[in-house]
Amino acid sequence: MIDFLKTGRTKSYGSISDYYAGKSVFITGGTGFLGKILMERLLFNCSEIERIYVLIRGKKGVNTHNRLQQMFDVPVFDKLKALKPNALNKVIPIEGDVTKPELDIKTSDEQKLIDNVSVVFHSAATVRFIASFEDIMKVNFEGTRKVVDLSKKIKNLETFLYISTSYSNGNKLIIDESIYPQPKTIDEVYSFIDNYGDNSKAINKFISGYPNTYTLSKALCENYIDVNRGPMKSIIVRPSIVTPVFKEPLPGWQDSWVAATAAFSDVARGLTKVIHGDSNVVCDMIPVDYVCNLIIVAAARGNPTDDVIVYNSCSSSCNPISWKNGADLYLEESLSHGKYELKPRQVEVSSSTLMVNLMTFILQTIPSLSADVWLRLKGEEPKYIKMQKRAVLLRDLLKVFTSTSYYIKSENSQRLIETLDEEDKALFPCDPRTINWQTYMPVFYRGVQKYLLKPSH
Repeated sequence: MIDFLKTGRTKSYGSISDYYAGKSVFITGGTGFLGKILMERLLFNCSEIERIYVLIRGKKGVNTHNRLQQMFDVPVFDKLKALKPNALNKVIPIEGDVTKPELDIKTSDEQKLIDNVSVVFHSAATVRFIASFEDIMKVNFEGTRKVVDLSKKIKNLETFLYISTSYSNGNKLIIDESIYPQPKTIDEVYSFIDNYGDNSKAINKFISGYPNTYTLSKALCENYIDVNRGPMKSIIVRPSIVTPVFKEPLPGWQDSWVAATAAFSDVARGLTKVIHGDSNVVCDMIPVDYVCNLIIVAAARGNPTDDVIVYNSCSSSCNPISWKNGADLYLEESLSHGKYELKPRQVEVSSSTLMVNLMTFILQTIPSLSADVWLRLKGEEPKYIKMQKRAVLLRDLLKVFTSTSYYIKSENSQRLIETLDEEDKALFPCDPRTINWQTYMPVFYRGVQKYLLKPSH
């Protein structure tokens, strides 16, 4: 076991930015929410990094360089452009697709990666819980298999880092920083898909306590890496529910409606007034900049062991907040701005499905119907029942998370953080114990308003 995982800071380590000086990295999933922050933080804080190769899927009529420029055309890169304008020139697009054979990468591009890369960050995944089981496996599992195959060819690879999820073992209430036994064989999974497709009853039985097919697919990826990594030094970072930027580069920035972001927003907009669970169920969320900083630090410290090191990037075990408390803090900030669709109220929480359905009808359906009638009387298009249906669908998709208090351990992550000097702790904040939720939730709210809902709301 690596010494800092045993006893904390037992020796002197170099700075994080020094590790990346002169090195090149390869990122999959760079066009996603987490991927953009990972790239920006590497470029901003590791000024001497040589190159960042990023896998970008080809799009009809748009070449990869144009897609890269479109990706940079978001506010989260504004600070980098203003203060370090040449940094973006270090990003090299690699056209490819995790769903295609051998990633569909040109031979010349593959050779660039083989010759130049020191660290692989594999982040590409679909996080759409409602995607078909087959599509989730195609992107998450088969994509990982192909990225592992490519990474094993890289001549001077120092670290392969896989970004998983804290819920890859969501069939357990206490989740350690270790790889658990494989839940299903790959043959079993594909045989099931062939026989049952997306039959929801059959899937619920098959996934045996996992929250959904997404989390099961991530468990399968972890096992695949553990067994098939060969001599690659490998690290797995498992974020919990990823939320908007807290500190740098742009407080509140977020570009996708996922999990807690959509759930809290629906409460503040008056669309969700009751959720499944109880008032003490922990919402294990972590700001995206904290996740990316931990990823950067983990890769820089490397893995001198023959085992896979796992780091959980999470808050439940060291700085917990409940779904109820999070929603109330978010709503409090919202009410101070006076912006909402239907009149909101503090969210009700119940573990009874019957009670949730009854309160939903009284507190959500009836007001939405009334609001739509009013719109019709004014000659406008009704919209609230449609919005209500979407909010209920999301709430029910998150039922397992809002009803279950997971305790996700993070001792490895804490020991890793202790290897940082004060300067690196300030440059790469990743310790969940330092998050003040009363300070963060207003930042969260304002970010959603500014970057997702836009001024029209």
